[in-house]
Amino acid sequence: MASDWFRNSYVIYMQILCDTSFLMVLVSKPLKRVTKIESQLGRLDFLVPDIVEAELERLAQNAGPKRSRLAKTALEIAKRKFIKVHVLPARHADDSIIEYAMTQKCAVATIDTNLRRRLIANKVLVISLSKDNLIIANPKITAKDHV
Repeated sequence: MASDWFRNSYVIYMQILCDTSFLMVLVSKPLKRVTKIESQLGRLDFLVPDIVEAELERLAQNAGPKRSRLAKTALEIAKRKFIKVHVLPARHADDSIIEYAMTQKCAVATIDTNLRRRLIANKVLVISLSKDNLIIANPKITAKDHV
């Protein structure tokens, strides 16, 4: 969680690192409860790792028609609305995401079950989806733990 001063007001925001699975679902289903999550965590700033962007580009080129279309749309949204960040390369993309989240104290948005388990084990705040609703997957970890 981070904060800034703007004209005598204190704005709290949470940086959320998005993985490929989250972005692909994001373009196919509208999100609900974003305002509720923002009331708990502060303004949400979505980040897209460069490795996720590269994976979306590969999917857009090589996947089947439906998945390719979803990847292209996710890539367009990510480039237009999200902040691109560089993550250190690792053997697996998930390792890079976990390392970045832990060092930068940011949350991660994913629907990948294995990644979610690993993030929770490392005490990283996880944002996920349940029935098209944005949820905090591990509510015992709070935004204050990420300061």
